[in-house]
Amino acid sequence: MKVFVEALGMASCLGPAIPACAAFRANLLRPSPSPDVDVAEPGEEVPRPVTVCALPAATFGFSGVGRLVALACEVLKDVGTRVDLRALGPETGVCLALPDPWERGLDLGEPDASVALRVEALGRRVLDTSLRNLGLEWSGPRRFFGGGHVAFARALHAAEAALRSGGLRSCVVMGVDCLVEAPTLHALADERRLKTPEQPVGLTPGEAGAALFLTTEALVEPSRGEAQVVLHAVRLGDEPHPRGADRPSDGRALAACAEAVLAAAGVLRARPLLVSDHNGEEGRAREWGMVLLHLRAMDASLEELQAWYPAIGFGDVGAAMGAVNACVAVRGLQRGYAPSSVSLVFASADDSGRAAILAGTTPEHPSGGAPP
Repeated sequence: MKVFVEALGMASCLGPAIPACAAFRANLLRPSPSPDVDVAEPGEEVPRPVTVCALPAATFGFSGVGRLVALACEVLKDVGTRVDLRALGPETGVCLALPDPWERGLDLGEPDASVALRVEALGRRVLDTSLRNLGLEWSGPRRFFGGGHVAFARALHAAEAALRSGGLRSCVVMGVDCLVEAPTLHALADERRLKTPEQPVGLTPGEAGAALFLTTEALVEPSRGEAQVVLHAVRLGDEPHPRGADRPSDGRALAACAEAVLAAAGVLRARPLLVSDHNGEEGRAREWGMVLLHLRAMDASLEELQAWYPAIGFGDVGAAMGAVNACVAVRGLQRGYAPSSVSLVFASADDSGRAAILAGTTPEHPSGGAPP
């Protein structure tokens, strides 16, 4: 059974999905100084604002859970420009990727609660409030997923399984996260993970939400000039040497995820475009380089593939990173400016989570991507 990507939605520093993807393609950036947090490098007497990639308006004045709700509302409104969300019934599910609320300074859940329970408590508040604010009522199943950069892939994996088994007819798979509030910025600064003029090896914090609307049948005809995109496969893995381990990752776990999705898809019509969640940190750069070596060793045709790095335009957006990367990949396939008709999206969490997502155009609606 095919799983179609029927619609996209996004809320980001570069705007909704369509203009944001166009801006990323044009290498248009919109970083800004944080209005709340200044940091001083060792030896500096005067602190300077942290550079962030924040939404220009929609999240202004919101904080904590309210800021995540604002992001989710903007994403759903963007999805609603293509799909009638009010017409969705119990056959439509929601899979939502979120951060661990404690990592964002949110006091949710009991002190001895598991991460999964904290994420579910946050997810229910965010989703219930967002749907109420938009006047939407869905009776379909709802599931919530944590896991940093891999959270969205976990949500997508669950949604794909439910759709292929016939348990759902459609599903909204969404990720939202915010790294630009003071508690998170202070934590990143204390860990020396921020990109600064004096420390170019680091991340730029961002905030975003993004979603794919998946169906098992094409409900909406592709717009003129757009290709139809299908989700081929999602595979999850575990890295034995995550961030903070006694030795760095050798990239084998992430490469194994890529090998698994490529095997699941069978013979491809083109060499894939790679979409990486590399955010500028040294550990991720090392792992990414090792992944490229493993791919080349696995198949000589996978050498010198083109790669996109959405964090350059959107910043590191935590649990929403996979969703943003998937939207960027799918939009490139739809419009035909991706250099392939297949996109391989990677996700690497700070913990052991690893994932790969493979999407491509249908033969009936080929992309303008380059042939193999």
